Amino acid sequence: MTNSTKEIIGFDYVLNNIEILTPYGREKKSEMKPFFNKENLELELSKIDTIKNSIKNNGNLFEQLKSLFSHIKDIRNSIYRTKNNGILSVVELYEIKTFVSLLEDIEAVMHKLPFEMFDDILVESSETLRLLFDPEDKGLQTFYIYEEYSDQLRKIRASKRDIGKVIKLEQNKKRKELKDKLNIRIDPKGEVVVSKENIELINSLNKNDEFEYLSESYMAMRYIIRDSREISDAMIKLENLKMKEEEEELKIREEISSEVAFHFDFLMNNIESIGNLDFKLAKAYLALKLNANQPKILDNDEINIIDGIHPKSQKEIQKRNGEFIPISIYLNKGVTCITGANMGGKTISLKIIALLTAMAQYGLLVPAKHMEMSLRDYIFVSMGDAQSIDSGLSTFGGEIDGVKVAIDKSDESGLILIDELARGTNPKEGHAISKGVVEYLLNKKSISVITTHYDNVANTKGVVHYQVIGLKNLDFDQLQKKTRINQNIGIETISKFMDYRLQRLENSASVPRDALNISKFMGLQEEIINLAEKTLMEGDK
Repeated sequence: MTNSTKEIIGFDYVLNNIEILTPYGREKKSEMKPFFNKENLELELSKIDTIKNSIKNNGNLFEQLKSLFSHIKDIRNSIYRTKNNGILSVVELYEIKTFVSLLEDIEAVMHKLPFEMFDDILVESSETLRLLFDPEDKGLQTFYIYEEYSDQLRKIRASKRDIGKVIKLEQNKKRKELKDKLNIRIDPKGEVVVSKENIELINSLNKNDEFEYLSESYMAMRYIIRDSREISDAMIKLENLKMKEEEEELKIREEISSEVAFHFDFLMNNIESIGNLDFKLAKAYLALKLNANQPKILDNDEINIIDGIHPKSQKEIQKRNGEFIPISIYLNKGVTCITGANMGGKTISLKIIALLTAMAQYGLLVPAKHMEMSLRDYIFVSMGDAQSIDSGLSTFGGEIDGVKVAIDKSDESGLILIDELARGTNPKEGHAISKGVVEYLLNKKSISVITTHYDNVANTKGVVHYQVIGLKNLDFDQLQKKTRINQNIGIETISKFMDYRLQRLENSASVPRDALNISKFMGLQEEIINLAEKTLMEGDK
């Protein structure tokens, strides 16, 4: 399908309702392609159906999985860096630790699921990696370069703590001595703030070697206690220890990064499984949302839809408090024509055929009571106003430009759907073109469905003819009486009485002429209605 076809038939709407939670699942969704191998497609559909049915009875477990998925970040760049001898930062190591911890939680939930796990969604934990990031096995959620990683690191940090205590004690001692001696306030950092009005204290501090000028503002001067020789020497030792600590931590991060690189395949396999699981889980939840079922994949060139729904159209109709009527239709190679008055649902029938066929071939369950279909090499859709005018062609020119491409591929096992062929030209030529296209496609391998408002196109020998029931069974006289009372005449009212189901016709039948009844029902001037009826009667002589 082209991108425009996906939009026209509502496939984009379906994709937008596949709710992915992980970066790996989002990538799987972005790479989504149709299946062209029957066995692979059947296997995928079976997996989605199994998960869907399992969700119904084990919803809490799947909600736990979704909660765990929401915490997963993309760690692939970090893992790839380790393969190139990169040394990971503490933040990167923390993210990998979190991922390793999530693997354990996901694996624990999945073991409780009541079906045999599929190979492509198998998630496994690693005790080795867990202990790598949590050497004391305390189950801590944070990450730190623990002293347990190195005896040298433990000694360095112990020395740092000892020297830090000495510095602290010396600073406190000196601060107390100066505070008592000068009777001034000294904050914990050893700083003194003096108002500029206190000239005597400022002069005293300027002359005192124990203090050093820091800065001043409009109102005050700031001084700080000078470090003693002992404190300065201790500070130098502390800085040297910090450098040694950083060197040792770098060495440890390098070792941990190397261990991560050793587990590269393990981590990437789990990332692949999580992406697959997230994507399949999202497909299954979509199936539940749409009340979708597993389609049966056939070898013969057939499509059989029983009570098919178009989700986007259904939602729009329900917003207007209406009810969407499911469509049933059987198709095989050759041509099927759908006739019916405007507003009769011919276009939505085409969209349902295209959408459900596409969904099935993309590995999605379909919103239908039952569906059987064979794999299609392509899906072509032509729907009037959707034709591109980028080339400067008229609507009719754009339509023919697209149709000829599909016809060129009609010897392949494709699906060709054309809505109101040749509606953009005069009726006589439009009828002739429609008739010619139908006759040409009759013996082709593709399944072709064409809606038309032209008489005697659907009656071509060999063409399967479906007709939208529409307003055929409606008593207009009774309906007009009711609507006059309720003063509720309009398109919304007509839609409520329109029967969008398809009826297969075995004998020749003309296109229904509901347009006059609809016009009459909506209040078009009676004189115009009479003139139109007269014209029809004369044309039928």
